Amino acid sequence: MALPNTFDSAASAGTALGNFLRGIERRAALLAELQCGDQMHGDRALAAAIESFAVQAPGMPQDGWPLQFWTTLLQTPVLNAEPVAPYWNGDFASLARLDFGTRAVLLLRVVAGLDDGQASAVFGVDTTEFRQALQRALPQREDGSLDGEAWLALNDEARFVIKHMPPERVAAIARLRDGAVAATLVDAASRGPQAGKPGWLGRLWPGRG
Repeated sequence: MALPNTFDSAASAGTALGNFLRGIERRAALLAELQCGDQMHGDRALAAAIESFAVQAPGMPQDGWPLQFWTTLLQTPVLNAEPVAPYWNGDFASLARLDFGTRAVLLLRVVAGLDDGQASAVFGVDTTEFRQALQRALPQREDGSLDGEAWLALNDEARFVIKHMPPERVAAIARLRDGAVAATLVDAASRGPQAGKPGWLGRLWPGRG
């Protein structure tokens, strides 16, 4: 009689996983694209992150999923390998001046929508350090002052792109999600979460990586 209970548990976990990924996958796709400056490269990183996260998620509490997912995405080797010709246009052009770690700080706020506490946990630093890094990442005028208009435009553009993502790209991301959930129902529940801080953490805070 244990088999039906095991199946029901796996199915329930798969449903929860699918709902979680469905709620963040567009934001994750845009974050990966903007982090590396190339949509195709970003989507490959997203695919790798979803597959990895789907293996980790069943072995951990669901309230830890957001932290684990964003950490997994940012430390995905595909994302950490720079594309041949990264490019940011329009209101995203200011991202080109930032290095990998600083850009991630900004995108966790603008695209992922994490607050200071959540984002600092992704980096494994305290909120004060995160706020200092975020301040350095904000768009600036030539005199070094905060460019408030560019900051608002960056936020508005991110929301617009997430909402109006092309249907074919949305469908492709959904296939990644569904494939990961299907694999979870088969055997991913037997593998636990992977611990550790992002290997690129030292780029922002030396000695923390």
